[in-house]
Amino acid sequence: MSQSYDAIIIGAGLAGLSAAAILSRDEGKRVLVLEKQDYVGGRLVSFAGKGDGLMLNGQSLNLKSFKKTLASVYAWVARSEPTLETMFEQKMLDGYSFEAGGHATFWGTKGRVGCLLDYLNEKIPLPGNEGFSVLDPDDHTLYPVEKGGRYDWMSEDSNRTAKKLLREMAMADEDTLKQWDAISFGQWLDERTDDRKVYEYLAAVASIHMVMGEPDMIPAGDFIRFMSTAVHIGMNLISGSTGIVPKPGFVHIGERLAENVKQNGGTILNGMGVQEILIEGGEVVGVMADGPGGPVRYESKQVVCTVPIRKIFNFLPRNFLPQGLVKTVDEEFFSVGMLTGYIAVKSNLFADAGIQPKSWILVPSIIKAEEGFIGDVDIISIMPSNFEPSLAPEGSHVIAYSIALTEHELHDKDKVNRVIDLGRDIFHKTFPKMKEDTIWEIWTCSDKGFGDWPPPGAKRPDTTQPGLDGLFFAGDGYGAKTWGSGMDAAIHSALLCVDAMTGKKYVEKVLPKYHR
Repeated sequence: MSQSYDAIIIGAGLAGLSAAAILSRDEGKRVLVLEKQDYVGGRLVSFAGKGDGLMLNGQSLNLKSFKKTLASVYAWVARSEPTLETMFEQKMLDGYSFEAGGHATFWGTKGRVGCLLDYLNEKIPLPGNEGFSVLDPDDHTLYPVEKGGRYDWMSEDSNRTAKKLLREMAMADEDTLKQWDAISFGQWLDERTDDRKVYEYLAAVASIHMVMGEPDMIPAGDFIRFMSTAVHIGMNLISGSTGIVPKPGFVHIGERLAENVKQNGGTILNGMGVQEILIEGGEVVGVMADGPGGPVRYESKQVVCTVPIRKIFNFLPRNFLPQGLVKTVDEEFFSVGMLTGYIAVKSNLFADAGIQPKSWILVPSIIKAEEGFIGDVDIISIMPSNFEPSLAPEGSHVIAYSIALTEHELHDKDKVNRVIDLGRDIFHKTFPKMKEDTIWEIWTCSDKGFGDWPPPGAKRPDTTQPGLDGLFFAGDGYGAKTWGSGMDAAIHSALLCVDAMTGKKYVEKVLPKYHR
């Protein structure tokens, strides 16, 4: 038995749903989205506590299904206090919402997420930060940053150097940015300063926004484009650079996009894992999927694959892709991930410390690279419940940590525990009430939560590949013109993919020039 569609999309993550929404709504195509998991949103997984379980996409999860869902987005629990069993049995998570990993919107409603939602007439609040502080990990002092003000944790010379480099990033034109595409951010910094304080600060900002702990892994052009966007939208690190999504969390973006697809005639099938992309004579003719009722053939002359490139060989033979690309993927591509902590507390720690409650805090270089890590280890922290009170029960709060580590570091229990212990110690000393006010904490690792990356200077695999007519690729790891990371990159790639499929310019319709 076979069924025919105008376009088939493999994966109901942000890229797949973005492409499906535009193809069904604007192009009137009969679109089928096939999703292996029983939820939509891909890596946009958020958990909402209810009673002795958690909710996701309207489904109730117990402890076993919670762990299974984490595993589906390449994540696992590294530590919890008390035990997860105790949390579930005693209904300690009831009323709290938290993410499967470190999620954040960049530039709020003026970022790519906001632009896409506006274009599709999907109104979702994206509250952003209204403050920014740096926490010195050595003396546990908080330094609120004011627009145009000095960096009080630095010397005057370091201040001048840091501000000079930030201005250079902000004012870079496209020709200059293209030159910087060929180098790493580590090289960019090394060519401009030997000031350790400046290096640590700018490397930490880049690390958090690109989810890479080592500046030599970060494409300079990608990160600096993010920084230069601030000039065009009138925002900065103090206002709007980091944001969240109200309850139930980031998964709500996926849910709304899925509804948009369905309202415009598209079909989304969960529990349907693609087994093979069908190619005849160099042209795509459909896919074979395996669902609850057994194998099903779906026919289409256009198929979009949103699975990360190091996973696609499960259903696309290697010989169909250029062998140079396959070799580079095998030998040089790497995955980036994150250690994330969610801690429920009884008090509003940021407000009690006298900083803006909707601030984000940067803690640079809590561990130096020479201590056995690939790069300096940095922490970013926010209190999501200050951005949106519905994310915690009345009278309680949540503080979140995001720490970029490599996939290998995340599988080293000693390194993970060292980072957790040191991070907790720094925050307990900075916020004296935190230790006694902690209700529970959950730390998760995600070794592939932010896609597969080529080495700095190399482009992502493009949205089309030679000799594969009708096969397209979308996701944060695809698109020769894609820049940025995470959700921003997924949306950019999806629009470039739709343009390749239709011959039109949706990237120009949806995104202003500074986001393209």
